[in-house]
Amino acid sequence: MNKFLKNWTLFFVFGILSILGGIIYAVILINGYSAPDKLMGIYVLFCLIPVLVVILIDRFLVKKFGNQKVNKVQFYFLGFIIFLLVLRTIVDL
Repeated sequence: MNKFLKNWTLFFVFGILSILGGIIYAVILINGYSAPDKLMGIYVLFCLIPVLVVILIDRFLVKKFGNQKVNKVQFYFLGFIIFLLVLRTIVDL
């Protein structure tokens, strides 16, 4: 159990949270009254498939390279995405 808790990465945590949130949101939509709501719920469920693939790739990379190296690359990736969002905001002014 202790080894499992030490192997958490950024994408793993965000992936698990998005899967839980997506499933809850999809269930609420599927239990709605209108057909577009039900279709949106199904669409949300299908959009969770790439998240699951990212989590599986993350687990494979953690097993192969270790938690610290994978987390370092993921934080650089997140920093690059935030930099692009800030740059886009500045340019749009």
